[in-house]
Amino acid sequence: MKKMLLIVFSIVLGFGLYVGAMLLFGIFTQYNPAPVEDIALSNPQSGTQNPKILSDSTFTFLIWNLGYGGLGKEVDFFYDGGKMVTSPKEHVLKNNAGMVDVLSKNKDVDFIMLQEADRNSKRSWKIDQVEEFAKTLPDHNYAYTANYDVKFLPFPFTNPIGKVYGGLQTLSKFTPVESKRIALPNITDFPRRIFYLKRCLLEQRYKLANGKDLVIINTHFEAYDAGGLVKKEQRDLTKKILEDEAAKGNYVVLGGDWNIAPPGFNVHTWEHEKLTDELYLMNNDSVYVQGWNYVFDPTTATNRKNETSYTEGKTFKTIIDYFYISPNIEVEEVKGIDLGFDYSDHNPVKLKIRLK
Repeated sequence: MKKMLLIVFSIVLGFGLYVGAMLLFGIFTQYNPAPVEDIALSNPQSGTQNPKILSDSTFTFLIWNLGYGGLGKEVDFFYDGGKMVTSPKEHVLKNNAGMVDVLSKNKDVDFIMLQEADRNSKRSWKIDQVEEFAKTLPDHNYAYTANYDVKFLPFPFTNPIGKVYGGLQTLSKFTPVESKRIALPNITDFPRRIFYLKRCLLEQRYKLANGKDLVIINTHFEAYDAGGLVKKEQRDLTKKILEDEAAKGNYVVLGGDWNIAPPGFNVHTWEHEKLTDELYLMNNDSVYVQGWNYVFDPTTATNRKNETSYTEGKTFKTIIDYFYISPNIEVEEVKGIDLGFDYSDHNPVKLKIRLK
């Protein structure tokens, strides 16, 4: 009996020491970005060939959450109720090859705004996706900023996710006059905040011939937020930025993964059984900034649930990836690209606009 108690005590003590060590390691290595940071432009040999003052009035955009190459159609992700933690390397290689192919076919797009682009993460087998995409689009320069930088993520305990380094990448045919990382409010509950994303906006500014600015904002708002409080705080801060730009008469295109359906979109459009997940039941503010417009393709789903692997006609899907534009911009075309969620749990969306 004493021997059994000693074994149990040793196991409990060992687990407690492990948890304590992980918490301390997480606290001392925690990513703490400043509220606003300048982001260096990469691959400038292409960008510097373009004028900094843009005379064009028509531009094209593509947004895509890449799911770090680890959330293809085969995946049932543990954090969404499935089982898989890290996708097998062959899945990630297949997904990366598919993403490179899609981006190559869209090389003429002016601005490509990506979310969950990894470099040196265990979950994506340490593939530098950012450089892969830069090589695929040599005529684009790019800015990249992390929104997930954890030296070691110890969850789940039996199969830790490990090192994560991922974020937002915006590739552009034109040279911005500045690129900034703007921190968003984030979750505050302990200990999750130690190992969780530090979400942000990636803002780039381009000078126009009429003296105004074209402001491009790449975003990935909060997902796992019961009650939506953090979502609201993030949108409130972003709203202030948008209102400030509107007051200057600038042109603004915000795009990315909102993790909430656009207003007016029926979240039950592709529902195959009763939906109870709060993440998918919310709609965005119908009037966010006065006179501004949400832009999305209501015929093409951009996200699917990861509780099981993807099966067409069975898996729930919805729209959470879209654009938000200032009233001095006219939409010429918006179209979702239905990839069947082969390479990511998100589909890309393309937009063509004209400055008024």
